[in-house]
Amino acid sequence: MGRLKSLILLGLTVAFFIPTTYAAVPSHFGDKVENALACRSEWSTDYWRSYFRQYLQQPIRTWGEAEWFDAQKADLAGNQTEEVFVNVPESGALMVGALIKKPLSDVKKNIESRMGFAFVQLAGPYPRWLSKFGSVLVEVGPEETKWYCARWHLGNRP
Repeated sequence: MGRLKSLILLGLTVAFFIPTTYAAVPSHFGDKVENALACRSEWSTDYWRSYFRQYLQQPIRTWGEAEWFDAQKADLAGNQTEEVFVNVPESGALMVGALIKKPLSDVKKNIESRMGFAFVQLAGPYPRWLSKFGSVLVEVGPEETKWYCARWHLGNRP
């Protein structure tokens, strides 16, 4: 076998055995997660826990009644995403969300222009921005924004 063929075969063999943790998120990841964050799709805790484990591996931590996953810098509505989260089964809310290391104004602008809906600011001690679908933006810090959809568990959802 020629040297070039041997190198190609070796490269293909190595690529075959590289763990899936190095693979990028699937092409449908952005669409699915964006629709859930926009509160424009049906979802359940079991679905998202399974989906995130399938494509993002095990959670990097459990905190605040949620499991947090490394989002592998996935693009969500024009925003590079650091982490995504889903509530733990024992939680009183059904929630899926994302943590984006950008100012709220930038995240808001990207979502509104790419997804075609607006957010309005809600008054209160903890300012939040809400869409007509129930999607929420919260400023976590000057350079960090949380985008999520939450529903209270009323016993009528899985």
